[in-house]
Amino acid sequence: MLSLKDKGEFEKKQSKKIEKELPFFVTLVSLLATSGFGPYTILQKIKDISLLPTIQAESVKILKRIDMLGVDPLTALSDAKDKPSSRALGEFLGGYVSAIQSGGNVVNYLKTKMQGSFDRLESLEKQSVEKINGIVHAWLTMQIVILAIFIMMAAIGSNSLGIDSTNTGNSQPPYVLLFFAPVMSVIFMKLVQNMATSNVKEIAIKKIIKIGVPIVSIAVVLILTRVFDSMHIDSYILGIALIAASILPAKQFAKVYKLNMDAEFATPQILRDITEARKAGMGPEKCVIHACKRKDFKSFNIITNSISNKLEWGVTLDSLFNTLQNEIKNFQVLVSFRILFEIITSGGGNVNTLDSLADTSEKVYQIQKNKQEMLKPYVSVGFMLIVITGFTTLLTIDSLVDVNQEKNLGKPDSSGIDYQSMMDFVSLAILVQAWLAGLFIGKVTRGAYSGGFLYSILLTVATMCAIAIIQMHFINIGAIISHK
Repeated sequence: MLSLKDKGEFEKKQSKKIEKELPFFVTLVSLLATSGFGPYTILQKIKDISLLPTIQAESVKILKRIDMLGVDPLTALSDAKDKPSSRALGEFLGGYVSAIQSGGNVVNYLKTKMQGSFDRLESLEKQSVEKINGIVHAWLTMQIVILAIFIMMAAIGSNSLGIDSTNTGNSQPPYVLLFFAPVMSVIFMKLVQNMATSNVKEIAIKKIIKIGVPIVSIAVVLILTRVFDSMHIDSYILGIALIAASILPAKQFAKVYKLNMDAEFATPQILRDITEARKAGMGPEKCVIHACKRKDFKSFNIITNSISNKLEWGVTLDSLFNTLQNEIKNFQVLVSFRILFEIITSGGGNVNTLDSLADTSEKVYQIQKNKQEMLKPYVSVGFMLIVITGFTTLLTIDSLVDVNQEKNLGKPDSSGIDYQSMMDFVSLAILVQAWLAGLFIGKVTRGAYSGGFLYSILLTVATMCAIAIIQMHFINIGAIISHK
């Protein structure tokens, strides 16, 4: 038995899951009702739709009461609304039952609720962007503060702020602060795990580990054994290893991401073409064949053309959907085609039904597109932060070395700090932070950690360039100060 607290947590999670699936449930009920189906038949059809697992489970519960206990369908729906896992679901079922019992315009009620459910979905997406905005700003602040504190402590340790240089105590900088930046990135990545979601699946972690761990392990061994210590190239070794480990996952995700974006863009157009062809008097199946023969869907063309060809050869719509589900895992695309095939199979492929489905698909696509547009600026913000803070940190430490050498005038350094080792260590820490920041940016903007591997590569390359610039003294603040 679950405790009251555990039960409350379970119901809360169930409510969130239902609210995500509710707009598509309402859409399916509305379109099937428009086609003339009653509540029991609609529940029977929803029972077979695995794309809406939580709603499917609720439908099975209701059907069990009807089939096993002989309860009237409307009574079963009324009982379900009194004990809903979601308040929004309870309100919808209550209104649906009331409209049927009162003899009102059920179709008009369902279409109104369908529109309202997508307005609610749009509102929820905007709220999620606002929450992500707060997380990103907190992450930006933490990165700046941590590096600023380290620079300040390093400056104090170098005695460059006027501390007595005769002090022979070993005042090493607090290197532990440098671990905070990567650790904080990992924590924030965990915080946005459920906030930023995507229709694109993550690359399998086993594939990433299989490729990445051996490469990075070799780099770590070379660094720890100090094989190239005299050459001061540890940061380049680690950077190259991180880039090499990220290339394949980045390419795999880019391919999947492009297919999903093309599919999301194409789906509303396909449904609209089907609707317009249906208005011209073409049969539902022929409308699908006509719409899927278009050649302007980019990488999604292969799948759509396959649907068209198989349908011409007499393959059933259920088989076509199973094939589509094997090719692509995008929920937004799959649910639109599932509803389309369901209403055509049920004989409900009339103009009004298809027109409503096309409008719904366009609405969902626009919601997702607006969300992506609102999240895009975080890519440039993240890049600016990592590149500027990393470059500034290295430049400041390099200048402290020059200032300290100028102050000692060839005398042994009494601060006890090995500045070259400090530069090497800071370079490694900043590289790791840049790589993790790429994954964080990918999760925020694309909804998948795998989407951050490309950003990780670009940030790692930019950081390595910054390290090279500092090591080669293309910019040297200490020299500028000494000339003054």
